[in-house]
Amino acid sequence: MPKVISRTEKGADQALIPRELLVKTKVKDLMNTRPRTIDPDASIDDMIERLRLQIEDCLPVVDSEHRLVGIVTESDVLAAIQVPLRQATVGGVMLKNAMKRVARKVSEIMTKSPITVEPDMTIKETLDIMAAHKLRHLPVVKGNKLVGLICLRDILELYHLAR
Repeated sequence: MPKVISRTEKGADQALIPRELLVKTKVKDLMNTRPRTIDPDASIDDMIERLRLQIEDCLPVVDSEHRLVGIVTESDVLAAIQVPLRQATVGGVMLKNAMKRVARKVSEIMTKSPITVEPDMTIKETLDIMAAHKLRHLPVVKGNKLVGLICLRDILELYHLAR
């Protein structure tokens, strides 16, 4: 594994993952190939319990044929269990959050058609997508079937190993 390159910026040393490692390493080399998933018809209580018991803070939502139909994160749970403030519900986001509070099934709070990556994409491409959309985890799909999950934590592990 290549050695991490150091450079100095404004007087502080900052370790970097070599660009060549980011470009050569593929998503399939780092992804979790067996992420825990949840059915869109599962209850909110079941989803909360499953999130509570696992390390990752998201669950890809798949149908009976293992096609990715959405993703739920701890942020979605927050919107579902948050006690509403006394304010008028105006606008799309506020209405969506209000609807999440009365949701009973995962399909009612999940992010539909989430941003995804493919197994042969590079870690550099994946980081660019994560940064552009402010995401920490991305489902990995081949066709429309879920084949894995890649998280910022996985990329941090690459950084650790490169040191």
